[in-house]
Amino acid sequence: MVTPQTILLPTDFTGRCDRSRDRAVLLARAWGARLVLLHVLEDDATIPWDREEAIDRAQAKLESEVQNSDIAICTRVAFGDVTSTILDVAAEFSVDLIVTGISRKDELGDFLIGTTVERLARRAGLPLLIVKGRAEDEYRQLMAATDFSECSRTALITAVDLFPSAAITLVHAYHVRLEALRGREGPAAAQQAEIAMELDAFLNATALPHGTQALIDVNVDYGDVCQVARDHVQTNVVDLAVIGTHGRSALATAMLGSTARALVGCLECDVLLVPQSSRANQPAHHIIR
Repeated sequence: MVTPQTILLPTDFTGRCDRSRDRAVLLARAWGARLVLLHVLEDDATIPWDREEAIDRAQAKLESEVQNSDIAICTRVAFGDVTSTILDVAAEFSVDLIVTGISRKDELGDFLIGTTVERLARRAGLPLLIVKGRAEDEYRQLMAATDFSECSRTALITAVDLFPSAAITLVHAYHVRLEALRGREGPAAAQQAEIAMELDAFLNATALPHGTQALIDVNVDYGDVCQVARDHVQTNVVDLAVIGTHGRSALATAMLGSTARALVGCLECDVLLVPQSSRANQPAHHIIR
């Protein structure tokens, strides 16, 4: 993937969008990318309102949302279903990256992946950056989760392409097969040897810039993937986790993989979801202005 030329930031003007806005601005400035700001008005015919007045108000808010002369900014107000309209605008502007946010947590302290975010992750066909932390600096510490699938390979390549100066650790979690019946200690050594061979094959088959592979750290750990990833993020102060949307067990490309969904919820850092396909697949329509 080349450095993004166009970034899309959907906003509803609430406080939960502040962090994603600041991150989108930082990335647009670093990459010299165009930033498209979008606000979607749901077209509810049961509510009497002046459409033109609503558009004018939203347009004025968008224009005041980012005051930065260093980046090219486009604004768009549209009516329609939120997810479909975001995808339409992404296709119209040939967007390379969508930036969004999550602000709510459940009773266990995990982040809730909202309906719109999950639908975008399933349907967008391009990287989706979910911002949780404050955008105080560039991403410096990255974690790339892998199950040695093609989608996780695409995620690793994307991480290297987008953030070439960041430190990247490749993280793999495993369980001992038939552990409940055979115990952990006996099969563990053999399985670790298999994982080592798979890891070498995975990296050797991944098209990385010359010399980059030697700079990637590797963390292979026993346990649940969420716990292993969460521990790594906390211990190493990771800024960004890069995750493929589908692993080896994905049943259909129309679904967000269960592991990817769980990681989005449990990790405190920002998350970049990367699909195996990198092109948006929705037609452009519904656009008002």
